[in-house]
Amino acid sequence: MARIRHIAIFSDDPANLAEFYADVFGMKINGSSNQGAVWMTDGYMDIALLPRRNELAPQGVHHFGITIDVDEKDHVYNRLKARGHKLMTPPPGRPYVEDAVKDADGNKFDISTSQVKGDGKTVELKDKQRLKELEKA
Repeated sequence: MARIRHIAIFSDDPANLAEFYADVFGMKINGSSNQGAVWMTDGYMDIALLPRRNELAPQGVHHFGITIDVDEKDHVYNRLKARGHKLMTPPPGRPYVEDAVKDADGNKFDISTSQVKGDGKTVELKDKQRLKELEKA
């Protein structure tokens, strides 16, 4: 069964925001990126705290992510395609998302078959091969 398992929030200071959630709610920091993003969890829901790239980018909720079981991936993707929704390849360096799509109202959401995996300092990137290919270009 599909489950909403992550939410992404744009922030001018993701590290400070992470400290807030860790201090106030006891959330665990899974890792961070060299670009300033921080990933954390409450044990069920993952939160990606992403740096705003410019002043025009809004602060706050940017997108959400749905985790599906591996055995339901083909069905979900076929249903999306049948409804005319196009799967998007996300930017490189995303530790969680495999694909992204917009819902019937145009809200962006990520699709993945697993949660963020981290050790408290770094997070595992799902697209390591894609990153290596981009480095060669």
